[in-house]
Amino acid sequence: MKILKTILALIGTLVLAGMLLVGVKYGGMLKQFDPEAVRAFSDMAKLVLETGDPAKGMILKKKMVIPEDMTKEEAIANAIEVMDEVASAHGLAMVDHKVMPRKTGIYTQIRSYCSPTIADEFLTYSREYIGFMPCRIGIIEEPNGDIYLYTMNLDLMIHGGKKLPTKLRELAMEVNAGMMGMFESGAAGEELE
Repeated sequence: MKILKTILALIGTLVLAGMLLVGVKYGGMLKQFDPEAVRAFSDMAKLVLETGDPAKGMILKKKMVIPEDMTKEEAIANAIEVMDEVASAHGLAMVDHKVMPRKTGIYTQIRSYCSPTIADEFLTYSREYIGFMPCRIGIIEEPNGDIYLYTMNLDLMIHGGKKLPTKLRELAMEVNAGMMGMFESGAAGEELE
């Protein structure tokens, strides 16, 4: 029992020393980070640790509703119409779409949306934001016939570093609201409020 207590005390000391070292080395820098940064990284890390798949930590997935009176093709066309309406309401234009042929024959479509004026603001701030552009929603049929929508979780883009300047933060939140509205409404097959 005494050995176990000694080992646990040693582990506790090492953890505290590590936290102190990180605090001293990065504490000043972390104070400049967005208040939501730790949560955003923690949410992503949790999913990656649970699944072992980094994509699952960065991508959102939602099953599409296929009404009984619609074929899959009609439900997909309806979802696209709904997403395009929501996008337009948020100032996002559909800039590209591709139905991807796959060896498996499973339906896959990628739709890209962007606001050139918002894109310009972000690229003026940091050219690296090009990696987030354009925003995309994927429509993928699973082998069992279910259809899912996929999109990137924009939390790390918005909160993952130093707090964005107020104007950029507002623009990022508007794009995120538009993408989440498209994602949720497209999956539901109707515009949600």
